Amino acid sequence: MKIVVTGGSGFVGKHTIAALKEKGYEVLNYDKSEGYDILSKKQLKSVIKKGDKVLHEAAMARFSDADKNPLLAYEINALGTKNVVDACNENMVDRLVHASTGSVYMPLVKVPITEDDQIRGNSVYGCSKTVAEKYVEKCQRPWITLRYAHLYGEGKEGHGAIGGFMDKMKQGLSPVLFGGQQSNDFTYIKDIVEANILALETIDIEVFLNAYNIGTGTELTTEDVFEKLKVFFGYDKDFERLPQREVDPGRFAYDVSKADRMLKFKSKYSFLEGMNDWQNDKR
Repeated sequence: MKIVVTGGSGFVGKHTIAALKEKGYEVLNYDKSEGYDILSKKQLKSVIKKGDKVLHEAAMARFSDADKNPLLAYEINALGTKNVVDACNENMVDRLVHASTGSVYMPLVKVPITEDDQIRGNSVYGCSKTVAEKYVEKCQRPWITLRYAHLYGEGKEGHGAIGGFMDKMKQGLSPVLFGGQQSNDFTYIKDIVEANILALETIDIEVFLNAYNIGTGTELTTEDVFEKLKVFFGYDKDFERLPQREVDPGRFAYDVSKADRMLKFKSKYSFLEGMNDWQNDKR
């Protein structure tokens, strides 16, 4: 038995593989950088074996990339997921853990967001991940979907709200806030890795065939984050404000009680604790 991680060279995959190997697991990185293709049904079925566990992270994950090439985003995120599900079914895997996103809830109906809220997406990325979830729901093997909140940590330098702010600060430029009052659940990568491992290791059958919100359960506005980063880095400039983007929610706040109750997942890192850990790891 091994753990197959699709997209294992990406942000979440790389961190998760490192943690799994530390725990002694045999891990296969099914990533295009290793010569693997998520769109190849034949290749997937030849690699995934009976009894394996599959963590499906492969995706076109950036909104801008998906907007530039909607067809490829759909092929990778939706049809690629269908290929993974088909391989899992045919080869009788132990389980499939599927990495999804809070973007499937857009446009939001209410906050805090619970797993019972409708999923639909209001962006190319969000829509493609919504379709991917629908394919996973048809999986005939035990499956778990993890809907990650907004992630930060080593490997996200230069993009994303936090990585983008940090990049501008290091260049002595003013970070750009799109709106500023919109909020999100900013979740450190080590918390995400912990959720992945809990899903891969659980033996509680009640946990399967469910989706879980994975985040801190704490709501911060982008202005809050910027002000915290100013203090953290000793930065003395202000930000440039532009109109809020249509794909950004006015508020994004997760109810994470289901993950706590059933998956036994609880965030260990507040925003500043995550930043401290990230920067300490880089020293």
